[in-house]
Amino acid sequence: MDRDPIRRDPVQEYGDGLAVVTVTRSVRPDVDRIVGSVRVATTRPVRIVLAAVGQASAVCGDTTGADGMEVLRIGEDIGRAAAVNRAVAGLDAGVGWVAIADPGVRWGAGVLDGLLATAAGRPRAGLLGPRLRAAAGAVVASAGALPSITQALHGRIPTAACAGPTGWLSTSCVLVRRSAWDSVDGFDPRYLGAPGPVDVADVDLGDRLDRAGWLLVHVPGLEIDTEIDTVVDTEAGVDAHDGHGILTWRADDLRRYLHDRGRAPVRALLALGGRAGRA
Repeated sequence: MDRDPIRRDPVQEYGDGLAVVTVTRSVRPDVDRIVGSVRVATTRPVRIVLAAVGQASAVCGDTTGADGMEVLRIGEDIGRAAAVNRAVAGLDAGVGWVAIADPGVRWGAGVLDGLLATAAGRPRAGLLGPRLRAAAGAVVASAGALPSITQALHGRIPTAACAGPTGWLSTSCVLVRRSAWDSVDGFDPRYLGAPGPVDVADVDLGDRLDRAGWLLVHVPGLEIDTEIDTVVDTEAGVDAHDGHGILTWRADDLRRYLHDRGRAPVRALLALGGRAGRA
């Protein structure tokens, strides 16, 4: 008889299957283009899941099963982070690799296979991402170091184009090891997500994966095209890439990130900043 009153769930073991998760919140995406692009990116069997959130859940109602795409309709607008979490949680245990990609991503030939090959050589790689390019060919910020407290207080997020381990990756297009995803419970759903190449949810995810012992690996030798521009609506979050390896973000959007990690002095500064902003 087992006398131990504490029962711990075993670590979930996953197979080697591959899935791609895409979230749309307002419009019906070009399903044929998404499916065709994914098929070019890998020679492996792949599940493609479209999470249609809010208004998009009605618009995408007739795409169920179209060209091998599965549609997860979420009637309320729960935000991108929570929608990705729900889609990944719904995958069966045979899927051990999940690519998260925005609807505007155009995968290059063999890019998914290349990311999987890189992951095979790095057992602790939990998140891997390619270089992003805008439609006009300009490189879009896709990776960088985690911001220091001072940088975050000023709403600044470092960017870098170098290959190898990094602090954060743009989840506009990434490959995640599902066991790593589980170890940090995926995205923090409190971050609703904003248009642009990087969101605070990406920085938060990178920090938590790093603390859990996983590597984030930038693979700039692999590239994808995206409809994201290099300059983003300032009302949504990121102002612009300033040309010196820094993204400028509204400081308000990093308050939660700092508050969750900051000690008493940092929280005091945040409180003072909040009062000054209301004055």
